[in-house]
Amino acid sequence: MNKPFRNLAAVTCMLCACGNDPFSGFTATQVQQLKSFSPLPPIPADTTNRYADSPAAAALGQRFFFDRASAGPLGQSGVSGGLGMLGETGKVACSSCHMPQSWFIDTRSTPNNVSSGANGFQTRNTTSLVNNVFYTWFNSNGGRDTNWVAGTAIEGASNANATRLTLAHRIFNAYRADYDAVFTPQLDPALDPNAPDHARFPPSGRTTDPAWQGMTAGDQLIVNTILANFAKAIGAYQRLLVSRDAPFDKWVAGDGSAITDSAKRGAKVFLGKGGCAACHSGPAFTDNLFHNLGVPQTGPNIPASDEGRFGAINGLRTNMFSGASQFSDDPAAGQAKLSPLTQNPSDRGAFRTASLRNIAQTAPYMHTGGFATLADVIDFYDQGGSDSGHEGTKEIAPLGLTAQDKTDLVAFLETLTGEPIPGNLRQDTSAP
Repeated sequence: MNKPFRNLAAVTCMLCACGNDPFSGFTATQVQQLKSFSPLPPIPADTTNRYADSPAAAALGQRFFFDRASAGPLGQSGVSGGLGMLGETGKVACSSCHMPQSWFIDTRSTPNNVSSGANGFQTRNTTSLVNNVFYTWFNSNGGRDTNWVAGTAIEGASNANATRLTLAHRIFNAYRADYDAVFTPQLDPALDPNAPDHARFPPSGRTTDPAWQGMTAGDQLIVNTILANFAKAIGAYQRLLVSRDAPFDKWVAGDGSAITDSAKRGAKVFLGKGGCAACHSGPAFTDNLFHNLGVPQTGPNIPASDEGRFGAINGLRTNMFSGASQFSDDPAAGQAKLSPLTQNPSDRGAFRTASLRNIAQTAPYMHTGGFATLADVIDFYDQGGSDSGHEGTKEIAPLGLTAQDKTDLVAFLETLTGEPIPGNLRQDTSAP
């Protein structure tokens, strides 16, 4: 081939390469940043839960997740939230606020900015459990140090309003064989109401109740262990709720047609003038830190003030089911995680950076549920947050986004929706 034809062939090849380049128009630095967001890594280990990756524990955890039988009586909030009639029991499960058909968020409560439990409203918007396992701290304020410890909160009025003794009896009566196949020690035979020593375990009771306080320390430990194992099984189930392979991931992997031109422009806004990548970093699109965005404490059933991360620190230290507790399977690791914690004034009013994966499916937004759409959230950021109505000092400033920037940014965020959780993991498998 003579030189002119060789040059023509080279130019043609270059043009073809440019046409197939999914990152055409992006700088090398921007491409490197985008590739740092994908793919999602393997699920991180949890040494505080020896059952974390047990299929049998996860299957039992799914049954527990949907089980309502041990829930206490409904108050007015439960009635208004559509859970049942005033005073009814057995109407609330984890799935009541983390609804599997809705990406494990709450679309039930009225108003829907915070969830109504059995006998009270939550103070914050329900967060999705999908990809929850990639967080370092759990709940919007990071008030839980492991993904399983949240399951121990069933006694809260704004949760299931249950008692740990009611739960222990329910597990014995409905799940004994499955429980004993997973956990050691096995359930105490005295939990059988027909056992000669059944009085050791009253039918219901919390730690503040005389029935509980009349039990021996050894029997209290038995029940507390059951509650911890209940939570660990649910934690194992939650580790299966992972959504991967969003259009964004396909684009980063080389499919230039996986997302629209508008979404590609939105990616540039995300990395650039939007400043989003400063906090929404890594494959889970979160730095796993806590920031004050100046979100006002307004809306039905929203408390007038919320200290956020600042207020969570002492509770983390004193939680009897923390990763550092006697119920942890690696208390040394749990203690190492908790020991550095201090109440810093800068944490007042700060909340965990939410993962942006599947964000288009999980409205309303922010810890108050105060924003109905992604466009509302972007407008709020563009304005630099609110100057009042919140604890602490906000960290964000106005962005100066154009209308096109905002439209493109929404288009980009919509590409972060991954594959839905398989139907078999969304089925109610609880016992009758």
